[in-house]
Amino acid sequence: MGAHSSHVALETADIALPGDDLRQVPAVVELSRHTLRVVRQNYGLAIGVNLLGLIAGAGGSMDPVLAALLHNTSSIAVVANSARLVNHTPHLPQTADDMLTAAPLEDRRVR
Repeated sequence: MGAHSSHVALETADIALPGDDLRQVPAVVELSRHTLRVVRQNYGLAIGVNLLGLIAGAGGSMDPVLAALLHNTSSIAVVANSARLVNHTPHLPQTADDMLTAAPLEDRRVR
């Protein structure tokens, strides 16, 4: 029962740490906040570029083929922006003294 229940827990969990070290929790929280920032940037980039192309295309000042290329370019930019997450390293306190002076998680919440 133990092996099966842990497998079910891993499948249903939003986040699973790869070990028993709870010191990784702040790194996971920081990575999730950074990921949300990048997702918001991607939404802004995609909506902004596509809105610009839509307005310019509707106004007749942009060729439809150029508008399609602009749309595809914005999709590539979104993927490139998301690729930055692969090399992300969390900036966390290194010493016990730094951990005591770090702001609580509520103060560093991404809004």
